[in-house]
Amino acid sequence: MTERRTRLAGVALGGAGILLAASTVVWPTKIVAVRVPEVGDFTKGYEQLIWAWGREVVYSSDGVLLDAFSGPDPVPRAVLLVVVLLLATAGLTARLVRGGRPGELASGVGLALALATVAASVVQRLSVDDRTIGLQPGLVVVTTTVGWLEVTSVVVLTAALAVLVVPVLLPRVADSVTGTVDAVAGRLRQRRALVEATPPLVATLMEPGPIGSGRAPTVGFTDDPSAAGADGAGSPPTEPER
Repeated sequence: MTERRTRLAGVALGGAGILLAASTVVWPTKIVAVRVPEVGDFTKGYEQLIWAWGREVVYSSDGVLLDAFSGPDPVPRAVLLVVVLLLATAGLTARLVRGGRPGELASGVGLALALATVAASVVQRLSVDDRTIGLQPGLVVVTTTVGWLEVTSVVVLTAALAVLVVPVLLPRVADSVTGTVDAVAGRLRQRRALVEATPPLVATLMEPGPIGSGRAPTVGFTDDPSAAGADGAGSPPTEPER
C-alpha cells in the first residue's frame, strides 16, 4: 500500500511538472521592453517577447508584430521540447499502468529528459542579462507568469524524479523516510484522538434557591450539563405557606 501511494504521488507530481512546462510552448517566458523611452526615441513602444524555445517577437513602434531571430531557427527546439514532454508523459503512464522494471525505467528516463530540457532553458534565461546587449536607457527585462511557472516546473519535476527513483535505487533510504513519516502521522492521530476523547468543561450558572433560603448564585465547572439542575436549580420556586 505504501509503494502504491508513493507511485501515485510521483506520477501526480510528474504530471503537474509536465503541464507547467508545456505552458512555455505557447506563451513567452521573458519580455524585453523600453518602459520609459526618451522623447522622440524611435523605440517608443518597443517590446520584445522571448519564448523558452528561442522564438522572438517584436512589437514595433507602429504596433506591427514582427518575428525576430537573433540565433538559429527555433522551430527544431520547439519540436524537441514537445517530444521530450510527450516521452515523459508516456513514461509516467507506463509507471501508473504497470509496475516492475519497465515502468520504472520508462518513467525515470522520461522525467530525467524533461527535467534536463526545462532546467537548461531556465539556466539560459537567468544567466543572460539582455540589458547589457544595448545601451538604450530604460530597457528592462520582465519575467512573465509562464517564466515563473517554468521555474516551478523544474522544482516539481525534481521532486517527482526523487519520489519515483529513490525507492528503486536506494530502497533502505526510502524505507527509513517512509517509516519516519508514518510514525509522525501516527503520533498526530493519537494526539487528535486524545483531544477528541477528552470531554469539555462546562461552566454552569447556578440559580438562587427559594426566597429566604439564603443561597447565593454560584458558578461551577462540570462535565455534565444536567448537573445544573441536580441541586434544585432547574425546578420552579415554591410559594411560601400562608
